[in-house]
Amino acid sequence: VGRANMTMSGLYRCTRQVKNGLIYYNYSSEKHISVKELFPKPVIQVNLNHSTEGDHMTITCDTKLSPHRETTELQFVFYRNGHNVQGFSLSNQYGVPSAQLEDSGNYTCEVQTPSDSVRKRSSEENIHIQELFPYPLIKVSSDQVTEGDHMTITCDTKLSPHRETTELQFVFYRNGHNVQGFSLSKQYGVPSAQMEDSGNYTCDGQTPTASVRKRSDNINIQVTELFSPPQIKVTQDQVTEGDHMTITCDTNPRNTTELQFAFYINGIVVQHFSSSHEYRVPSAAPKDSGNYTCEVQSTTGSVRKRSSGLNISNINKSGNNNLDTLH
Repeated sequence: VGRANMTMSGLYRCTRQVKNGLIYYNYSSEKHISVKELFPKPVIQVNLNHSTEGDHMTITCDTKLSPHRETTELQFVFYRNGHNVQGFSLSNQYGVPSAQLEDSGNYTCEVQTPSDSVRKRSSEENIHIQELFPYPLIKVSSDQVTEGDHMTITCDTKLSPHRETTELQFVFYRNGHNVQGFSLSKQYGVPSAQMEDSGNYTCDGQTPTASVRKRSDNINIQVTELFSPPQIKVTQDQVTEGDHMTITCDTNPRNTTELQFAFYINGIVVQHFSSSHEYRVPSAAPKDSGNYTCEVQSTTGSVRKRSSGLNISNINKSGNNNLDTLH
């Protein structure tokens, strides 16, 4: 017979024929043989009604040995969409510590004896992992950001209705470098945007345990210059003692932006911030020799830029002085 299976159950008869002289005698016997089931077809079960990203998911291959064979060892194997996800072992469970969307699919399991004399497969169970939150969308508060503006970048996403109380953390990057570490705030604020705040921004949203983490696409933010770096100039090529000397601080402002100017000699202020871009010396003297710089700022001081140095040396009656721009 070989390996017995359930289809072999039925009424069996054997017949023996005996010859006695010229007469044949037939002897027969019947017996109903029932092949008992070692274990029923397994049923695949999942521990959660609504499996969501990040959940610990356990899939069980449920069956029960016949009371007559309770000590028989069974082996279990699991498949997703026909592909093996856990090979044969003594465990009737397949655990996913942190379920992801790609864990969705049609699951089946098989149970067998170690010798593979009995092997049975479950029906399919479709398991759909629900999204905890979609990939975040990164947004900036204004389409046009100018130096000095308050800029707010938002990492926007929404939790699944089944997990509305889940805490999320957010992190922000510029050109791949962290600019704001993980926190509960989905916003990154720049009180006064500068040119160096330009770049490609991305953000990540994650659960506190990092079981689910998603990154936004990048957004390119270019901060527009409010005014160009100033250039400091003197009105004449040679400055002689007693000359009227005018030093200008030139820049190109954006539109009608109001600017303020300050002037320095050797780092010491000689004209505080005012609306005048000129520093005038009615009668130049040797004490007016030195390294001149100027600064330009917005009225709020949110944007401030300094010129290179202009060295005016040896102011005397001969006029043999040097004018050098320092970088």
